[in-house]
Amino acid sequence: MKYCIRPLVERDIINIVRGEEEIFGSTLGYDLIYSELKLNPYAHYLVVEIDGHFGGYIGLWIYENNAEIINFFIIEKYQGLGFGKLLLKFAVELCEMSHIQSISLEVREDNQKAINLYNKFDFVFSHYRKNYYNDSTDALVLIKKMR
Repeated sequence: MKYCIRPLVERDIINIVRGEEEIFGSTLGYDLIYSELKLNPYAHYLVVEIDGHFGGYIGLWIYENNAEIINFFIIEKYQGLGFGKLLLKFAVELCEMSHIQSISLEVREDNQKAINLYNKFDFVFSHYRKNYYNDSTDALVLIKKMR
């Protein structure tokens, strides 16, 4: 499989919305992602394209000395093949080049697959956000201190 990691372009937004609905059951929505792309100078959205097809994305904000991962998924058919690891590694390297001191994110407390991936990248538990998701599931806030 051939892949590339590239910046989000407008035509990707519909694939992100569909993927978020499929994987998370809800979406940030077309309008919010579009405004992030066009108006937010801190937003960095990256897409992994696999064999010419949309395979997933990661969205992060890089501001001052910190970064925050806003959303991240690999579509189901490409999960378990290492693309999530590649995309997260790329995002962490972007943060390193930007001289970021820490990266934070929220993850569903029951998403063990994602938690395992974040642990491999030295993200550590900081605190809970109670009833964070629409279904009242708690979020774990994880933070990676940069060297």
